[in-house]
Amino acid sequence: MMKLCNAFFLLSMLCCAVTVAQNDSINRLGKVTIVADSYVRNNVVGQKVTLITGDNIVKNPTNLTETLRFNSVVAIRDYGNGGTSSARFRGTSAANTAVMWNGINVNAIGNGQTGLNSLSLNTADEIVIKSGGGSVKYGSGAIGGSIHANDNLYFHKHQNFQLFSSYGSFNTTSNFLKTNLGTEKWALKLGANFNKSDNDYDLIDERYKDANGNYLKNSNGDYENYGLNLSVGYQFTEGNTLSFYTTGFKGDRLFSGELQNPSAANEKYKDINQRNLLVWEVQKNQFSHVVKTAYLTQEYRYFKNKNSNSFDFGKSKRWLFNYDFKYHFNKKTTINTYVDIQNIEGDVSGVPNKKYREQYAFAFGFNSIINKQWKYNIESKKEFNSAFKVPTVFSLGSNYALNDNNEILLNISTNYRVPTLNDLHWPGQGNEDLIPENSKQIDAGYQYKNDWFTFKSTLFYMHVLDKIIWTPIGDINRPDVWTPINLNESIHKGAEFYASFCYPFSKYHSVDVATNYIYTVAKDTETNKELIFVPRHLFNATVNYQNNIFTAYVQNLSQSKVYTTEDNINTPGAVLNGFTVFNAGTGVSLLKKGTKSLHVILAVKNIFNQLYLYSISRPMPGRNYNLNINYKF
Repeated sequence: MMKLCNAFFLLSMLCCAVTVAQNDSINRLGKVTIVADSYVRNNVVGQKVTLITGDNIVKNPTNLTETLRFNSVVAIRDYGNGGTSSARFRGTSAANTAVMWNGINVNAIGNGQTGLNSLSLNTADEIVIKSGGGSVKYGSGAIGGSIHANDNLYFHKHQNFQLFSSYGSFNTTSNFLKTNLGTEKWALKLGANFNKSDNDYDLIDERYKDANGNYLKNSNGDYENYGLNLSVGYQFTEGNTLSFYTTGFKGDRLFSGELQNPSAANEKYKDINQRNLLVWEVQKNQFSHVVKTAYLTQEYRYFKNKNSNSFDFGKSKRWLFNYDFKYHFNKKTTINTYVDIQNIEGDVSGVPNKKYREQYAFAFGFNSIINKQWKYNIESKKEFNSAFKVPTVFSLGSNYALNDNNEILLNISTNYRVPTLNDLHWPGQGNEDLIPENSKQIDAGYQYKNDWFTFKSTLFYMHVLDKIIWTPIGDINRPDVWTPINLNESIHKGAEFYASFCYPFSKYHSVDVATNYIYTVAKDTETNKELIFVPRHLFNATVNYQNNIFTAYVQNLSQSKVYTTEDNINTPGAVLNGFTVFNAGTGVSLLKKGTKSLHVILAVKNIFNQLYLYSISRPMPGRNYNLNINYKF
């Protein structure tokens, strides 16, 4: 396997070198921005893409979970503040959401999903949300949608620093330092972050109090994590760049307890993730070559007793090689082909032998701009997997501009997810008879945009066959034991809406508003019951006002009830009630001179002290506060 990777790597480098040799050595370098995952920003056709910038990230600095909740249509299930958290699109599962780091899928080898609170993305330059299937480009699991965190490199003379620090209720602190340096030849980005919390908030449920009538505390919930990110690039000549990205994360957290007895919790969890990515990109005349090679490791340790040295573990290593070639016939027509090779090694306690998996994928794409109004994209991929027979998938996307402001979008795609190592081999619960999921879906959208207003709407329909779900084993002696099965099929349908308004009333005053809404119906076709933890209605909005000194914002999140059991019984414990939560912040600018600025913001979360839950018996925090300092220089 490695010999094959090395041979292909050398061959691709040779192809790139031949193209580079044709470059004029006296080319003058200009202002260039390198985005490791430029595809999702520039080449997605027929699907809705939402951009979350750094200004929105710092409004919810504690973790990625809160950032996504208040800025996208992603439904998130978590197990209390700071606990395990996972993202779900359009009624699909967390394993149907692809989480991408600079274009590389970082979903865990074990469970096929990404714990959002174990990602240090405070220093990301942007987070891009793509609704709808993307298996052709992003592989197994990209059925419902994908989340992309990008680090950008800027090739021009610059020197920027950002220091952010937040402290608030429950002894919670979130801090990061981000540095961007560069010339026309070199670009460097360095980011470091630290987050910590006692997380001992009151569980504001009137039904459960101590002997003195006080709310019970969120016990055993404290967490601490660190992250370090480095990106560096060198531009040999215009259109010829070499970039390296690396990130490390170390997290320690305790798993908080459930009502009625949260103090009984005694679990601990440690995880360490490390990712490395090398990208060589060459563009010359009609040719474009992008070579990526990556090495990723993940490890966790689960302690049933936090005071014990005994633990269960899971760890994985993943090697990846990708060669992407484009040929531009002219400014309107491009063909694209790429090959992807991966080698995966997983080791889980309780499983007798290490598990290996190799996969090879070949894809082809054709992009064409028919005229000023109409463009379309066709893509297809075939994957060969050492463990499963994976279906060939395709995508057809089209954008049609009615005029300068109005556009119609259409996307049809097939997608897939292969069973994970945990699905197959988890001790006492895995199911080795599972087969891959596959889906067919269609998106039809309309977009309107002018200088100050944007509106996006999408109707979607998805048919998922052989959907993998974990379900209670049905044994009265083991009520908490779940096992994965292939559900016959499920139907997901609904609509997404996005609207934003940004208007400067004068040179010093402006107001901007952004809203997201999704309506989802997701059902098991055999029982006609709704799938669990899928809200029919999900809405969020942010209103922001600022002038040259003062700023204020309000955030809202509303979610309808969700069922927690497959039989959809409307009884306590089997339903989580709907809720509406508001956050707000106000601040002042103490310094604003050239590239230097200093902002201090006081934020209040859950203003009205609303009781709300995303998982049974695990209330989220009531009203709480934090003070944020954001210094750019």
